[in-house]
Amino acid sequence: MNQNYSDPERIPSGIEGLDILLRGGIIKNSVNTYVGCSGSGKTIAALAFLYEGLLKGDHTLFLSFKETPSKMIKEAKSIGLDISELSTDPEDLIHLVENEKIVEFMTNILPALAQKLKHRNIKHTRIILDSLDGVLWEFPSEKEQRKVLTKIYLHLSSLGTVVQTVEETDARIPIYLSDNVIRFQNKIQGEQKNQRLCSILKSRGTNHIEGEFQLELKSESGMIINVEEDEELLFDNKEKFYSDLMKKIKKLSKSKDPKKRVIAQIAKNLLGDRETLKDRSKTELDMVELITDKRILESDS
Repeated sequence: MNQNYSDPERIPSGIEGLDILLRGGIIKNSVNTYVGCSGSGKTIAALAFLYEGLLKGDHTLFLSFKETPSKMIKEAKSIGLDISELSTDPEDLIHLVENEKIVEFMTNILPALAQKLKHRNIKHTRIILDSLDGVLWEFPSEKEQRKVLTKIYLHLSSLGTVVQTVEETDARIPIYLSDNVIRFQNKIQGEQKNQRLCSILKSRGTNHIEGEFQLELKSESGMIINVEEDEELLFDNKEKFYSDLMKKIKKLSKSKDPKKRVIAQIAKNLLGDRETLKDRSKTELDMVELITDKRILESDS
């Protein structure tokens, strides 16, 4: 099937290694489902997405449908994601939606809240729904689930980027409606040893790296997907990065804006005439990436 693998704007996931598998991060204003069995790491991954947003200064909206804010903050801190360090009132970052209020919240309150935030011109928001299972149980038929979720996704994706978690047994409709699906597994290997794994099941409109990759939870550095041992994978990702960078420079060189044409020429001078990726140093590539960054190009200075 032919797809248009353009270069959409992306944001970091907060999980080391996942952005490599996604070819640069989570697509901005997309709906993303973290799917897996209980204890596979879905909620930790969602908290990492929240934590990364706080580090970047993003607006965040975390809705919990099962756990209290204090318990989730404690869970995040156990793997080095200390949310309390980034907020004067960390428990105000996570909102618990009680069971008896879920139907009213999903059908009326949340769409109204999204519209309100949009009209207030709130900047890009990271929106987390954890876990979606409680919501799906309140809408037992798949027809109801599809109707409610379609409406919610339409509102929320116009406001920002959505990450939601769901058990595999309840995931059919969320997976169908999502742009991207990331699977977390907790497999039992020989001698009852657990092995955490992560894989990309779906990535709509863009490319991704296939396969199952080992996942670790570190007490000081959060969640890590081990991709560094796969040299072919890393080189493939760097080739994609280099290819996208060269396309960006070519586009800038044809711009009507003289500032962008000058930056394109500077980038070309930095890279010189060397034709292959291996001939270019990391410093050169980092410098070119910096000066061609969208935020730099759109600044007034």
